[in-house]
Amino acid sequence: MNGNHTLLNFSKADKVILWLGFPLIGLALGWFLPSIANWSSSLPWLPFQGPLKLIASYNGAWVGFVTMILGWIAGIALTFLSFHESLEMSIYDDKVILQLRDDEIILKKKDISLVFMDKKQLVLLGSDEKELFRCKQELSKSTVGNTFLKHNYLLSDTDPFKKDFKTWVVDSPDLSPAANALLKTRKKAIENGDDEETFQCAKELWKLRVSVKEINNRQYYR
Repeated sequence: MNGNHTLLNFSKADKVILWLGFPLIGLALGWFLPSIANWSSSLPWLPFQGPLKLIASYNGAWVGFVTMILGWIAGIALTFLSFHESLEMSIYDDKVILQLRDDEIILKKKDISLVFMDKKQLVLLGSDEKELFRCKQELSKSTVGNTFLKHNYLLSDTDPFKKDFKTWVVDSPDLSPAANALLKTRKKAIENGDDEETFQCAKELWKLRVSVKEINNRQYYR
């Protein structure tokens, strides 16, 4: 709690694990990489034979130190990426500020009719019962729920509209051409593992008052 709002992101324990864990794993992998490369380069069916053979071609203890430093740098980069890709929530008595990557979404409390968790995803509904926001976050359901309750938001234990979702098919007749076009683009983004594009398409669908989620790479809407 800070002033009149609560900031939710990684817990202190999570931050310690991330800042220590990824760099240490990178150091360990880097140290053993020359030995791994020597062994792997003898197995032609393994991928990345070019880089593996290049590493295996160098000799001397200095090689392990160089790859260890590179592994440490990669671990730090992965830590920064984890923070960049995680949802940060600032819950006030009168608004919610949601920050993900370079996006900042501000929703007024008067426009939020219900808050609930769908597995690991935070979902906020508008006054028309359509979704204003849906995104995966890293904290426990109880932590998120208790925080919203503390700021007097209406909370549900389940999705009251779960049964209303339909499987999306190309050019669904009950959707507008704009919504179908966004869902086509979003489908490609999901298949390509492009989380940023997937989220941006969802944002545009929310503006059209279309709620969307995916299960096993299939899209569902209501």
